[in-house]
Amino acid sequence: MLRTTGDYAAESIPAYQYVDHVKRRWRVVASVCAAAGALALIVSLILPRQYTATASIVIDPPAGTDARGSITVSPVYFESLRAYETLASSDTLFERALDKFHLRGAASIETLKRRILKVTKIKDTKILEIAATLPDPRQAQAMAQFIAEQTVSLNLSTSLANDRDLLSNAIARTAEAQKQLNQEQAAWRDFSARNPYESLRAELEALSASQEKLQADLVDARVNGPAWRVQNFEKQQADLTSQIQAKARQLSDRDALAQQFDQKIRSLQTTYDAVAKMQQEAEASMGMRVERLRVVDPGVVPERASFPNVPLNVLLAIAVAFIASLTLLTLTYRPEHTAMR
Repeated sequence: MLRTTGDYAAESIPAYQYVDHVKRRWRVVASVCAAAGALALIVSLILPRQYTATASIVIDPPAGTDARGSITVSPVYFESLRAYETLASSDTLFERALDKFHLRGAASIETLKRRILKVTKIKDTKILEIAATLPDPRQAQAMAQFIAEQTVSLNLSTSLANDRDLLSNAIARTAEAQKQLNQEQAAWRDFSARNPYESLRAELEALSASQEKLQADLVDARVNGPAWRVQNFEKQQADLTSQIQAKARQLSDRDALAQQFDQKIRSLQTTYDAVAKMQQEAEASMGMRVERLRVVDPGVVPERASFPNVPLNVLLAIAVAFIASLTLLTLTYRPEHTAMR
């Protein structure tokens, strides 16, 4: 049989009947909520207290950075600072803290870290927060401060280690450049001692002067002297010419080698000056190449437990019990007109 619209209207649930149904059973709802709240209160009071202390670190830009530039830092720079979360939450620091506060147990380091430590870089800031959660509030504060201080120390030691490596490399390069320069200068001094320029020049000038005098004697002999004398002067002139040419070649070779020495020494001197400057810059920038960390708030001893949150647990239990009670009453509700059929 087809059902009419009136039949559907007759089966609709009037709101006042549902409200009256709930009102008649308010004691059930109140009892369930009270029981849930009491149970949550008892469980919360039984659970061991945990206290959370938070220490704060500020991340300053490198010492060599222009202070005016730090005012307009980009979101990308802020995001890059999250790398310090990894530094502060490293297993090395956490294991060191466990040993210091005698917190090692059967659980693994990873499990203990999830329970105890939380490191957060606050969004769009240069603040790094280190939170430690422990049953003892004083110990929680001491651990948070210890990890913060160790983070600053580890960042500085890592920076100094990198700078020391750069400085050692610069010192080695400077020493090698100095050694090559000294060797080349020693070779030049030895060459100059074995091939003195002034004495070679003086010998060449003396030979040239003797050749001029011999040339005059030869001309005179050709006019007035006998033939044997002319032949003698011509032979002497040939010998002098040969000596002058040999001495001139020796002086030319000496000048060429001297020029090569000069160019090489100049090049080595330029190299040495460059690496020496790099060494000076490395020495001057020790510990100033990366961001500087400093503890701005070592944290305070917490006075209230962070877990369990008794008021929140009780309110949540009551809310869940109230919703569950209304749901049960709704599912078990039967309108009056249904019962009359």
